[in-house]
Amino acid sequence: MMVQLLAIIVTLSTVVYSWPDGAPCKRAVVESMNPLQAEEHAGGLQLTDPPYRIDVDSKCYWRNQAVTLTLRGNTTKEHFKGFVIQPLIYKGFKQGKRSGKLVRLDDNGSWRQQCFRYQDSVTNAHDEDKNEVRLWWKNDKDDDYIVQFVATVVKSQYVFWVKSVLSPPLPPCRLQRKFEGYVPPPVTAPPQTIPFKLVN
Repeated sequence: MMVQLLAIIVTLSTVVYSWPDGAPCKRAVVESMNPLQAEEHAGGLQLTDPPYRIDVDSKCYWRNQAVTLTLRGNTTKEHFKGFVIQPLIYKGFKQGKRSGKLVRLDDNGSWRQQCFRYQDSVTNAHDEDKNEVRLWWKNDKDDDYIVQFVATVVKSQYVFWVKSVLSPPLPPCRLQRKFEGYVPPPVTAPPQTIPFKLVN
């Protein structure tokens, strides 16, 4: 009886700590996009090419016009449970600050804003398997920067890719109609994080 009770407590603790309803709105987590911020994800970082991609429906963007992006597996068999997607200013192999906002134009409940105040980082709303997630991005402030959509994708608690799922860079249409010659960078380990727990 005691063993069964202990097993139930461990299972419930894992569910609470594994962020089943998405990444929290904590500055360190928003900046790192790294599940290793949660101790329970330790050991799951993948440094292989991710089996996921971000498709964008446009080669360039106009100010105040929504661009559709879709996070999906490279094959229909590739599912994922969690993710974080951010629109970052593209600076070659370095990633700049977040730009524009991610908006909902349908009633898909698979994602939510990571921090409602800023609307520039979205995460999963539940931990059910997903084939794909569609969302929209627009930049209503300026159109001076090339933007790239960057994602962390969690296949399971111990299998995830950090900032390794990248869209092709998206330039402002007023400057160039498409980005030529993009080659994704090799997958590298992210900077170390300081783990924390959400519940004591």
